[in-house]
Amino acid sequence: MKTWLSLALIVLILSATVYEVLRHRADKVHLLLSGQVDMCLSCHQEEPDQAHQAGVVGCAECHLGNPLASEKWRAHRGMVKNPGELVWAEKTCGRQGCHPSDVPNLKKALMATNRGIIATLRYYWGETDDPRENLTVEDLQRTGKTSLALDYFRKLCGSCHLWVKRGELPSFLAEKGGGCTACHNQPPPRSTGNKRGKPHPQITKKVPLEACVRCHNRSGRLGLTYQGMIESEGYGVPYDEGLPRSDLIDGRSVIRIPPDVHFKAGLVCIDCHLREEIMGDGKSYAHFEEQVEITCQMCHGGDGLSRKGRKAPNFKKGPNGQPVLEGKLDGRLHPLAPPKEICQGRDHQRLSCQACHSWYVPQCYGCHVRQDESQSQLDKVNARETKGLWEEFRSYMRYERPVLGVQGNKIEILVPG
Repeated sequence: MKTWLSLALIVLILSATVYEVLRHRADKVHLLLSGQVDMCLSCHQEEPDQAHQAGVVGCAECHLGNPLASEKWRAHRGMVKNPGELVWAEKTCGRQGCHPSDVPNLKKALMATNRGIIATLRYYWGETDDPRENLTVEDLQRTGKTSLALDYFRKLCGSCHLWVKRGELPSFLAEKGGGCTACHNQPPPRSTGNKRGKPHPQITKKVPLEACVRCHNRSGRLGLTYQGMIESEGYGVPYDEGLPRSDLIDGRSVIRIPPDVHFKAGLVCIDCHLREEIMGDGKSYAHFEEQVEITCQMCHGGDGLSRKGRKAPNFKKGPNGQPVLEGKLDGRLHPLAPPKEICQGRDHQRLSCQACHSWYVPQCYGCHVRQDESQSQLDKVNARETKGLWEEFRSYMRYERPVLGVQGNKIEILVPG
């Protein structure tokens, strides 16, 4: 009996002591809605966005560290600056209760693996017999594997993938990569910030076109032509063939021409492309055309179903019962016109919509590369200088009526490059 009384007395004393500590430090102790303590909030008042409010999620749920410590050095031990990096994502964004399925799917998606680019390069350069081999950026980072084709990839292509650490590469390349951050982090409003005046980037699912075009502006140049820009050779003059010329952040010159009709209507990339196309559906695809799902018919004359049977969430019926596409950024309703009768005729069944409705595509001929082994260049996969400098040369570019060819049972546009 005395033992129980002693234990009860000890518990009572400890409880009173803890109560006094909390009473005197009430302004320093912060409880989340989940009932967890997060001492980070005694110093940091940043608000990433409504869904990730500090009082709901806290700081340590994303940035790790020790949320129970009051000393800065203890609290910051094990902390990560960018929770969206794929190396941390399973412990941060992908933790249970947050986005557990998205992170493993994303790691298999082409934006993370670059599998198709790597396999195609190695196949055409004679380094593999398998144009579908499964060699990824993560493999290159982990193993250091290289070759002539892989060195070319590392130095000229390797900045556009989700495994690159945001801020690690120089100049404009610093804005690329960062895993989940690459798309979902946007600059903070000027009015937000903490005691030190360091505002937190805003986390958003409303991904603007600029975030996509940060990477999707080479190869097929889709991000450029969609906005009404075509590359020119660029001779430093304000006009080229009578058209106004401007320069991109990487130094390339472009000429302004009429943009895509969807761009003129105010549609951005995520209005049409599905979540599973962008972030992956758990499968490891070998090439871009296998992962992409949308078709023109999906909205124009269709029921909003992709070629893999997934429904576009913003495909809806308008006030008059006609199909509309709701803009994901601004909520605008865009009427969806059905195909004209001639398009549905027997003579047009093999024609893709693009074969008639695209009046120009980038056509690059005479592209050459060379390597100078006497110099070094930044390996963008591992962020360090290595021997060998690669340069690209173009001898002929044009934007004319596209070349048509047969792919499968369809007549499609061919883009030489």
